[in-house]
Amino acid sequence: MQSTIVVLRLKKKILCVSAALISLLFHFNSYAVTDGIPLTLPAVERLAINQAPELKKLRATAGALKEQSVADGQLSDPQLILGAANVPTNSFSFTQDDMTMVNVGIQQIFPRGHSLAIKSKQTRALATAEERKSQEQAAMLLRNVRETWLDLYYWTKAEQVTRENRTLYQRLLKSTESQYINSKASQSDVLQLQLELSRLNDQDAQIQQRLDVLRAQLGRWVGTNEANRPLFSEIPSWPNPPPMKVMQVRIQEHPLLKVDFANIEAAREQVAYAQEQYKPGWMLDVGYGIRQGTYMDGSGKTRSNFVGAQVTIDLPFFTSSRQDKTLHASAYQLEAAELDQDIHYKDLMKELTAQYAVWQSLSKRDSLYQKKLLPEARQNSKAALLAYRNSTTDLTTVLRAYSNELTIHLEQTQIQVERAKSRGALLYLEGITF
Repeated sequence: MQSTIVVLRLKKKILCVSAALISLLFHFNSYAVTDGIPLTLPAVERLAINQAPELKKLRATAGALKEQSVADGQLSDPQLILGAANVPTNSFSFTQDDMTMVNVGIQQIFPRGHSLAIKSKQTRALATAEERKSQEQAAMLLRNVRETWLDLYYWTKAEQVTRENRTLYQRLLKSTESQYINSKASQSDVLQLQLELSRLNDQDAQIQQRLDVLRAQLGRWVGTNEANRPLFSEIPSWPNPPPMKVMQVRIQEHPLLKVDFANIEAAREQVAYAQEQYKPGWMLDVGYGIRQGTYMDGSGKTRSNFVGAQVTIDLPFFTSSRQDKTLHASAYQLEAAELDQDIHYKDLMKELTAQYAVWQSLSKRDSLYQKKLLPEARQNSKAALLAYRNSTTDLTTVLRAYSNELTIHLEQTQIQVERAKSRGALLYLEGITF
C-alpha cells in the first residue's frame, strides 16, 4: 500500500515537472518565432501608438477635465447654521428672557452672473484641447517612429554594402599582393588597398554605433526585444501626396491648429468669466429661531418661534484694481492664444512648402538612379567582367566596378529613405495617423 502511494506521488511530481517544461518550451518557442519575424514599419507604428504613455496621459487629462467641467457648473454646497442668541449671562437659561432662542438656518452662495456656466464651458474647452493634443501627439509620434525606422533601414543596408565592399577589397588585396610578388604591382598599391580596408573597418564600426543608437531610440517606443528584431527588407510604399493646393486646404484641419482653436475658445470663456465679475454675487440666509418657556406677562402662553431670511449682495463699486485688471489680463491671454494659432499655421505652411519641394526633388533623383545610374553601373560591371574574361583588363578594374555599383545602389537607397521620410512628414502635415 505504501509503495503504491509513493509511486502515485512520483507520477504526480513527474507530471508537474513535465507541464512546467512544456510551458517553458512553448514560451521560448513563441518568443523565438516572434523574434525571427521581420519588423515592419506598420507593426512598429501599432506598437508605438498602443504603448505610448504620452497619449495615455493626454487622454487621462482630457477625461479629468471633462469630469471637472461638470463640477465647475454646480453651486457650492449649502451651509448649515446652528447657534443660540440673546442668552442671559447671569443664568444662561433659555427660558428666563423672551428673546432667548436657538437658531437653525441654511446659507447658500450664488456666484456672480453666469460665472458657473461660463467656467464649465471653459473647462470643457480645455478638455477638448487635450483630446486634440492627443491626436497631434499621435501624428508626431508616428512621424518620429517612421523616421527612426527608416534611418535604421538605411544603416542596415549601409552595413551590408560596407561588408560586401570589404569582401571585394580583400579579394582585390590578395590579387594585388600576388601581382606585387610577380613584380606586376607596386608596394604603394598594396598599402593603398590596406588603407582602404582599414577605412572600411572604421566605417563598419561607425555604422554599428549608429545602429545601436537607433535601436535604442526605437526601443523607447516599442520595447527593446521588438527593436532588436531584424528589419523588413523593403521600404513601405505610401500613396503620392495630393496636389499642393489640396495640401494647403487640408493643413487648415491639422490637429495642432485644432488644439489652438480649443485654446482660443477657452480664452474667450475666460474673458466672459472676467466680464461676469462686474455683476454682484449674492448670498441667501434662511433661519428658524426656537424659543422656550412662556411669556413673562403671566398669561402662561408658550413663546412663539421666529423665522427669518436675509440676502447679502456684493457691491462691485471699486473695479479699477481688480475686475478691470482681470479683464485686461484675460483679453491679453486671448490675443496670445490667437497669435499662437497664427504662428503654428505659418510654421506648418513653411514646412509643407519645404517638404513638398524635397519630396518632388528626391522623386526625380530616384527616377534618375533607377533609369540611368544603376543600369549604367550594372553595365559597367558586366563590361569589366567580360573584359577580364577576355584578358583585356585586370581583376582590379573588375572589383572596383562592382564596388562602385554597390556604392551607387546604397546612394539610391539613401535617396529612397529620405524621400520616404519626406512623405512621412507630409502625412504628419495632413494630420493622418494611419
